[in-house]
Amino acid sequence: MRHGPPEAILAILRSAQSDTPDARLPDVLDAFRRQWLALGQRRYPSLGADVEDAVQDALLKLVSSDKLERLHDASRIEAWARSIFVHTVIDLARDRQRHQKRRVWIGGPEDDAEEALRERVPSHLPTPEEMRRLKERLEIVAETCQRLEVARLRFVEDLPEKEIAARQSLSRDGVAGQLKRIRKGIRTAFDDTD
Repeated sequence: MRHGPPEAILAILRSAQSDTPDARLPDVLDAFRRQWLALGQRRYPSLGADVEDAVQDALLKLVSSDKLERLHDASRIEAWARSIFVHTVIDLARDRQRHQKRRVWIGGPEDDAEEALRERVPSHLPTPEEMRRLKERLEIVAETCQRLEVARLRFVEDLPEKEIAARQSLSRDGVAGQLKRIRKGIRTAFDDTD
């Protein structure tokens, strides 16, 4: 380091926690930053831009009083500082690895995740087969309701078959046939003792 002897650099770093930091502190920190960036980009190219984050974290650790108290030999300040940076990088790499293990990929790496998700989530719209079955059920319900309406008009409202036929746009014989089938169904249901 060109900012003086190791004892002076250590004093400058310790001043970061004081009310009046040494004026040379930004230069010392910048020297460590440049040195660590070069080291990080050379030795840890897979981290890419995250090296800058590791440098910033390591600089914060470098000026912490807890870390500075552990340095007993000022002549080893550069190696000590470098070990802080390397451990910070290792911690960052470990965190990235843990994060990637928890990550779930949808589709392949080259696929658009949003598009792959859309393809895998079931549609809330009915399929053509479901639409066909629904239409059949609605036709059965409509036919049943029409018959029930004839029965309701006859047995609940006590209307004559002629008036029911007019209201339902049916022939009198159609109404009579429906009523006959309804009565037969009711008798069969009540006669069934099984």
